[in-house]
Amino acid sequence: GRILDELDRLKLGLLGGDLEEGDLRRLAAAVREQRDATHEPGLEAVLDQIETRAAVELAKLEVGRRTA
Repeated sequence: GRILDELDRLKLGLLGGDLEEGDLRRLAAAVREQRDATHEPGLEAVLDQIETRAAVELAKLEVGRRTA
């Protein structure tokens, strides 16, 4: 449930043009917490993809801040 809530917030931020670092960090934290609670390979693969995408978006924000 928490991951879906964070993904919804992230979606709204992306659609509104207001992606915030905190949203991505909360999503990454939710993924880490869920990973500790599961041992299902399929779910872990999805969590890996979400975590990777969040890391990519965080890196983009960081680069954007440095060039601004």
